[in-house]
Amino acid sequence: MLTKKQLSLYKFIKKYKKQHEFMPSFEEMKDFMNVVSKSSVYQMLGCIEWKGYIKRLPSKARAIEIIKEIP
Repeated sequence: MLTKKQLSLYKFIKKYKKQHEFMPSFEEMKDFMNVVSKSSVYQMLGCIEWKGYIKRLPSKARAIEIIKEIP
């Protein structure tokens, strides 16, 4: 189960991908989440990935794959 912030970020990523046909950057996610540091976004993404909802490819920019759908 995702926390409210994690769920919000997950939905933002999903919506952004649908609108733009590519994933958002860390900067765009940081701005959406209204946090000061990209490390906060990195941490949230790590938790979302650990819970099995996304997969990140470490060697590529904007490389996030949605694994598990949330209605």
